[in-house]
Amino acid sequence: MGKPTLKQVLDVLKRQVLVGKSYLDLAKGLLEADPAIRNTAPTFFGLTIDGSLELAQMTIARLYDDATRGSVTIRRMLVRATEEAASFQRGDVRTEIAKREAAIIALEPVLESIRQRRNEWLAHLDPRTVANPESLSTKAKLSIPDLDRAFTETEDLLLEMSSLYEGVTGELRFLGGDDYKIALDWIRSAKCTFIENYEREFHVTWTEPRPKDCSRNLLKFI
Repeated sequence: MGKPTLKQVLDVLKRQVLVGKSYLDLAKGLLEADPAIRNTAPTFFGLTIDGSLELAQMTIARLYDDATRGSVTIRRMLVRATEEAASFQRGDVRTEIAKREAAIIALEPVLESIRQRRNEWLAHLDPRTVANPESLSTKAKLSIPDLDRAFTETEDLLLEMSSLYEGVTGELRFLGGDDYKIALDWIRSAKCTFIENYEREFHVTWTEPRPKDCSRNLLKFI
């Protein structure tokens, strides 16, 4: 089997970033959602948030997994780009590559935390982590802003390399990538209708948390 072209490598790496950062955006959006809406299905929303965060971490781990022989990674793409610098359409490719390699070095503490989490919990169950689950959070600290930074810098790197290679610019984003907001608003609207009907039927005030802006019930206008 032949090896992929540099364009194929760039395209698959960009696709990985697109999917991975979409998982992260979904988790962030649900975490910021009205708790009264999330509590309508706490198991569903909790697992969706946790799963999205785990998949986002696994994506970054995969993109920088140079330990796996022959895998397509960001660093190996940069090596390949150096070897094929003459095939780039424009720009000082070698200077750009050196700049991006330095950025990866600066990002290494975040990458190392993700690597540890992948190796000791997400992909494998390390006995030490099983015996002491809190230890991983301590030695491999990772925040959502850390993940954001990893995706932002990786996306910027890939878009710049693609621009230099084939003159393609733009951003990595799904059309309708925030359509979960529509689903949340339908849940809000249905919950508000339920509360209104409950109060009207039983002549009591709803005492549990209610979604914000219940007065703006979209179902009334549909």
